[in-house]
Amino acid sequence: MSILVIGLNHKSAPVEVREKLAFNANNISAALSLFLHKHQTAEAVILSTCNRVEIYVSSIEGTIKVEDVLSFLADFHKIELSSFSSYMYHYTDDRAVNHLFFVTASLDSMVLGESQILSQVKEAYTMASMEEATGKVMNQLFQQALNVAKIIHTKTSIGKGKVSISSVAVEFAEKIFQDFTGKMVLVVGAGEMCELLLKHLYEEGARTIVVANRTFERAQEIANAFQGQAIKYELLGEYLAKADIIISSTSAPHYVIHVDQVKEAIRHRRGNPMFLIDIAVPRDIEPDVANIDNVYLYNIDDLQSVVNQNIDERTREVEKCRSIVEEEVEHFMAKLEEMKIEPAITQLRNHFHSVGKEELGRLRSKLKSIDNGDWEQVVYTMERTINKLLHHPAKVAKLEAKNGGGYRYVETIKKLFGIFHHAEHPPH
Repeated sequence: MSILVIGLNHKSAPVEVREKLAFNANNISAALSLFLHKHQTAEAVILSTCNRVEIYVSSIEGTIKVEDVLSFLADFHKIELSSFSSYMYHYTDDRAVNHLFFVTASLDSMVLGESQILSQVKEAYTMASMEEATGKVMNQLFQQALNVAKIIHTKTSIGKGKVSISSVAVEFAEKIFQDFTGKMVLVVGAGEMCELLLKHLYEEGARTIVVANRTFERAQEIANAFQGQAIKYELLGEYLAKADIIISSTSAPHYVIHVDQVKEAIRHRRGNPMFLIDIAVPRDIEPDVANIDNVYLYNIDDLQSVVNQNIDERTREVEKCRSIVEEEVEHFMAKLEEMKIEPAITQLRNHFHSVGKEELGRLRSKLKSIDNGDWEQVVYTMERTINKLLHHPAKVAKLEAKNGGGYRYVETIKKLFGIFHHAEHPPH
């Protein structure tokens, strides 16, 4: 049994190449079915995300080669092999296992430690399993990969700390308000970052959303996306006192929210705090606003500095994660070696019992006077003797398998006793 992975990702290929090879929910089952039709003894799982496309294959003694998978990808997607082959990487056996464990634990992700890849790997495995594309090897491999990811995220801090501007901003807001239910979010401007931050707040429960923008139609567009309300830009001052959270990101060359406005707003809020996020460059909110009691102001640099700190902390955890992965790869490869020798051990047992049965047949014809009860004892003794003789070789084979030598050990025994598979022929 051999394991092979072939793929490309955000580090090896640009998006215009990755999108050519991408699979989706509508064609991935057809792809698996077609691949297994061509390679009937194989097992396969296809992992396709916005950042990577990978095919994991298990075959008997590596009968499926890199070229077979590359040709399949070219044929299935109807593209020239030369248009993507130079961007592909491939790994076999322990390196393939190591790669999958790294991917599943988000150590190979664009955002180190992100959690989405774990569910994507699980989904890919589930899809392959439903299509009956997995068997003993792929089932064991992917179940262990998912388990390794959980171990890493439990035992290390690889997933701790927010690593995007918008998620850090929401985390800061949560420290002040705990719960966004009933809190008004006022968005000033309509940039992409504003929209992303608003999305995070909406996901965390913010439902009272007001958007002000110089272009009213654009304000309406964003407000509608989050079931909010668009207001004329001129009404901004009037809404400041009502807003609990203010996000500002305009392209104005000067401040759009001033100290005096915020002082007036906080006076009307009767002790309720205000949280302001200024993600504009140049800044939208006058910096002295931060000196007003019960007002919390953060700018893009404040947020970025926390993001950088969290990324550094995650990066420091990589070596600890790598050690866990290496240990788990060793465990899996030991299991794989045991799985490899199981058919050989079965063949060994079958051979010895077949010889025993043949000899019992000869003996029975000579002992015609023996009664059934006594004969059953003879048969039982013969089978028990064979099992005893095979117990130690089988036990040693499994121990040898853990060191990678189990298969060679069993093959040696087979040669010693002249045991050959139906597809094999004895040496001349």
